[in-house]
Amino acid sequence: MHLSLFTVVLLLTRVGLSCYTCFNASSVVAVDAHSERYVFRKVRSQSLYSCASACLMSSVCMSFNFETKTRICELNNNSSDQVAVTTQPGFLFSDINHWPKSLAGACSEKPCPMSRCYLDRLGRASCETEFQGCAAPPAVANAEMHYDGVYEGAVAEYTCRDNFMMCTARHSRVCQLTGNWIGSVGPCAQYRWDNPVMNSLKVVSCGNSTSFKVTLNITPTTVNRLNTDFHGGGNLLYHISFRLNENRLVFNSQTSNEWGTEIRLSPVPLAVGKESLVEIRLDQGMYMLAVDGSSIHNFTDRYPDAIPESIMFGGDAILTAVYITM
Repeated sequence: MHLSLFTVVLLLTRVGLSCYTCFNASSVVAVDAHSERYVFRKVRSQSLYSCASACLMSSVCMSFNFETKTRICELNNNSSDQVAVTTQPGFLFSDINHWPKSLAGACSEKPCPMSRCYLDRLGRASCETEFQGCAAPPAVANAEMHYDGVYEGAVAEYTCRDNFMMCTARHSRVCQLTGNWIGSVGPCAQYRWDNPVMNSLKVVSCGNSTSFKVTLNITPTTVNRLNTDFHGGGNLLYHISFRLNENRLVFNSQTSNEWGTEIRLSPVPLAVGKESLVEIRLDQGMYMLAVDGSSIHNFTDRYPDAIPESIMFGGDAILTAVYITM
């Protein structure tokens, strides 16, 4: 840790030269350093010294961050021996065990286990309950989480990984005095697959939707059938068969292993060795197929009370990308 002697003197000026002469803060303070995620309380302090004093008066505090511009003092419930200290311009960091307890005044002689000491106007010390912070916020699968502390009002922000989308409108949780993080967040559902394997099931992003679009880049490799099947409620809600060997398109559905009435169209809008953009939109009870921007067929949903849960792409072809857009 390093802090110029001149800077320390300036920071401690308000408490008098006697503090500087009895304690060399420059040897225990890290410049442009900050401990994240362990802040359990924020207070405004006039100086680095008063920030250290606030930490000493808390039995929970093990280190502190001090922002020199705003003079915000952040008390941490962990030390640099146990957690990493990161680079953060404008902050000073120090472990409290290096500071003399006498800087807490009368509180240095007042034990307050798992609470903090308080000085009244006459300088008399007493103990008061202290919020020790929330536990670490709950994780969300396939999401990155960022939060600067566990103090009351701290915000945990969640960002889904690439190719995943958040299934809730809210992307954050807030730490409460109860010790809980409020806010429903997640899950992060996959909506894009790059170079997916054919004949594999893709779960509809976030589920419970009767309005979405599926887009796929597909290149047939043989003159055989390619199938796209939408499943939900144990039924095959929407079936497309690209029969390249017959130059025909077939649409159908199936329930209880019984096929419905086929709808047949010609010609088939795909060709061997040629990549095509296939789009299937479900909207207001209608499945709409388009290939390379041209509308092919609208298929009325035969099971309007069933919600599509998964999609299967089968046959001999190369898929370079699949997107599900809600």
